[in-house]
Amino acid sequence: MPRSAVLLAAVALTGVAASPAVAAPKGPASGICVVKHVPNVAPSTLKVGVNIAEASSKAADKQARCGVVGSVVKSLAREGAERPMTVKGYACTPRVRNNDRVTWRCVWKGGSPRTTVELGFGWRYTNA
Repeated sequence: MPRSAVLLAAVALTGVAASPAVAAPKGPASGICVVKHVPNVAPSTLKVGVNIAEASSKAADKQARCGVVGSVVKSLAREGAERPMTVKGYACTPRVRNNDRVTWRCVWKGGSPRTTVELGFGWRYTNA
C-alpha cells in the first residue's frame, strides 16, 4: 500500500508540473516562409522574410502565417504588379530595377496590442 500511495503522489505531482500556463512570447519575432509555385516569376520558389514587431498580438500571428504570406506573394505575381498595392491588408511597395527585377516590402498594421508585420522578398518577371 505505501508503494501505491507514493506512485499516486508522483503521478499527481507530474500532472501538476506538466500543465503550467504558457504565455505568448513578447517582443519582436522573425522567420521565413517558403512560397512555392509563384506564377510569372523566377525563381518560382521564394523565401519571404517575415518580421513581427509584437509577437504576442493574436492578429499579427494570423497575418504572419505562411498561408497568408503565400497568398500575398502570389497575388502580386499574378497581377504582374510594379506599383504600390494593398493585398490582404498588407500595403506593398515595390522597388523596380532594370525593368524586370522587383523587390517588395509589404507592411500590415493592426492588432491588439498594436503591431506591424513586415514581409520582404523579390523576383524577376519571366514575361518581361
